[in-house]
Amino acid sequence: MLGDNKMIKKESFFLSSINGVKLDKYQVRAVKSKRKNILVLAPAGSGKTLMIVAKIRYLTDVLKVNPKRILCLSFTNKAVNKLKEDTQRNVDVYTFHKLALSIIKSKNEVLTEDIIYDVVLNSYKNEVLLGVYSLNKNQMVSLVSNFIRLFKALGFELNDFYKMIKDANYSDRKLLKEIMKCYVCYEAYLKKENLIDFNDMINMAVKELDSSCPKYDYIIIDEYQDVSTSKVMMVKKIQKYNNAKVFAVGDDFQSIYRFTGSDLNVIINFDDYFPFSRTFLLRNTYRNSIELIRVANKFIMKNKKQIRKKIKSNMSVPNPVVIVFYDDLNTAIKEVIEEFRVDEVFVLGRNNSDLKGVKINVKNSKMTVHKAKGLQSKYVFVLGLKDDKNGFPNKIMNHEILKYLNVNKNKNNYDEERRLFYVALTRCVKKVFLFAPSKNPSIFVKELCTWYKNVVIVKK
Repeated sequence: MLGDNKMIKKESFFLSSINGVKLDKYQVRAVKSKRKNILVLAPAGSGKTLMIVAKIRYLTDVLKVNPKRILCLSFTNKAVNKLKEDTQRNVDVYTFHKLALSIIKSKNEVLTEDIIYDVVLNSYKNEVLLGVYSLNKNQMVSLVSNFIRLFKALGFELNDFYKMIKDANYSDRKLLKEIMKCYVCYEAYLKKENLIDFNDMINMAVKELDSSCPKYDYIIIDEYQDVSTSKVMMVKKIQKYNNAKVFAVGDDFQSIYRFTGSDLNVIINFDDYFPFSRTFLLRNTYRNSIELIRVANKFIMKNKKQIRKKIKSNMSVPNPVVIVFYDDLNTAIKEVIEEFRVDEVFVLGRNNSDLKGVKINVKNSKMTVHKAKGLQSKYVFVLGLKDDKNGFPNKIMNHEILKYLNVNKNKNNYDEERRLFYVALTRCVKKVFLFAPSKNPSIFVKELCTWYKNVVIVKK
């Protein structure tokens, strides 16, 4: 009994402050859970990184787990370095690819440049298909390159092409055969140059993992919504040989990397991959106002495959979404800055091209929406909101040929673009300004104008 009291006091003291921040009751429940497989759903601004840091310190400081028996996985070197800095414990923090490379111990040189495009450009021959699919040569090369990246990221192999071709209609069969030829050329290039790409690392690691794999009791996964099925298979194999516990943190609302192989199913069907799991929802956001949450949540839930969440906030900002219809973008931006007294702003584009020629005369950071995930600013300007192939939603990403990879089976389904728009909306602490051309506004903007409260419409 005395020992139990000491543990309770120790836990209470520990959970009172992580890097100067007190955990809320939802975070505490997730940190303290002893379930073998845990998914923490962490909506925008709910303290995802804090959760991971708290879990690691709870394991090492309270439960006295050996830090070297804890593996933490994230996606970028920047995220890994941030986690190491915040955690301040000697745990193994790796990107998925660095871990895979340590497993396969390959003597091949790692391909650091994206040369799929160049190989496809040189190997693609069927000009007739350009007319069939209404694409020019560079658009087709991009499509084929993206298909090959996804094909490998999802763990498909050459033999899988034959099944796809067998099931395809006439024109798709022709295109799939052309993609297969380009894929063979790309794989031959890698072999000739003694290279492996990032997808090879993961796929090779999954095949080579056995009982001699790295020894871990806990596997903690950051940005879980962005993992591919092949990355999950790598984690499952490490778990199997160690009987390890898995603690995954992510948000299905912010799954925006399908073009690199991420699979929404691994988070919305978490129990299928890690059975007998428990899911915890962090209900508080410390970034967005309650008014913005109501708009953003209603918008994202138009997707059929999302996990319904009730999110709370103690902040209130009347009319946090402002739609700006313009004839001249820079004039509109200047007038908005003056009228709303904007002093600092993130300027976000769906594509890099949206940011060119944009003039901002206050403190600002310009980036694509993809790069803004995890960041926040007092005000946010979202550009590129036109109804176009390269608009927002981007329509090129929704090509029907991707359905053969079990990706985007519905040609007109903008579910990922909707999640990307949700990310853009939830970067702001105060207000988000959506700049749309008066003559050709995005279908997302039209939807907000028609069906949502807490939205202001202005014309410049």
